[in-house]
Amino acid sequence: MQNWIKDLAKKTFSTGAYSQSYQDELIEIVFANIKPKNPAPYCVEFGFNSKSLTVGSGVNVASLVLKNKWDCLLLDGDNENPKINLHKHFLTSSNISNIFREYSVPKEPEYISIDLDSTDLWLFDAVVRDYRAMLFSVEYNSHYPLSAAITFPNDSKERWEGDRGYGASLKALNMVAVKHGYSLLWVVPHLDAFFIRNDLIDDGTDQICFPFEKWRQDTQLLHHIPLKEKSRAKIFIDYETYLITNGDITRSKQKAYPICKKYLIGSISERVLFRVKQIIPERLKAILKKLLLPNKANSADAKSSKAN
Repeated sequence: MQNWIKDLAKKTFSTGAYSQSYQDELIEIVFANIKPKNPAPYCVEFGFNSKSLTVGSGVNVASLVLKNKWDCLLLDGDNENPKINLHKHFLTSSNISNIFREYSVPKEPEYISIDLDSTDLWLFDAVVRDYRAMLFSVEYNSHYPLSAAITFPNDSKERWEGDRGYGASLKALNMVAVKHGYSLLWVVPHLDAFFIRNDLIDDGTDQICFPFEKWRQDTQLLHHIPLKEKSRAKIFIDYETYLITNGDITRSKQKAYPICKKYLIGSISERVLFRVKQIIPERLKAILKKLLLPNKANSADAKSSKAN
């Protein structure tokens, strides 16, 4: 493993200048150590919940574009602003590569950021077949455990409902990455998984990135309210089963359902806690959490001990 990657584990990251967390700081470190290859470095980000690089929930490529003057393509299903090269397209796994070709994205762009809250895994899998970015980031669903390979269905009719039913688990995304010659470099908790192309960091050692187990602490993190409609737990897919069965959707959904029922629907106490979250003071929230979920931390520790 290269020293700069090892050093990531020792670093205390600050809040990023533009990104939702410290993504832009992490990206700066990566490209200080793997130099851009294109004469004009190129980045892509989709989806995009703003018409500006500096407004919205946080733009991963903003610092690259505004500070480092990289070329970019920005894509979103709702927003458009030609002045910053933001174009309105409804993205699917079937059309994404054609859209990239339409806007002359180089075959090996430096960085691609994917955050759709839905079919992220399927677009990642489609894009990486044709566009070998040096670095990808993909939003992951932090509610699932490290052992679960669950993803949103590849169905354009399904949308995120503002709850826990979005995107893909860290394991499912990592399976796509490994399949295409990428390694999980880093995880920004609750938000993004960063995957780096293996040939860029291969130093001849057996371990070029951290072991997958390192990221257990960044899974099973509550980030959104439980599913608004419990029946939606049945739409998700176990990606591991999907691959093993050559795309059997029925079996993949059957395998995923018990996991989604447990981690997306949540217990009654969790649902109560999230419903009152917006209307009670922080101090009272802490008291309620102790009363409603007294054994959660202990049970998680016990499970971890058994696994070891």
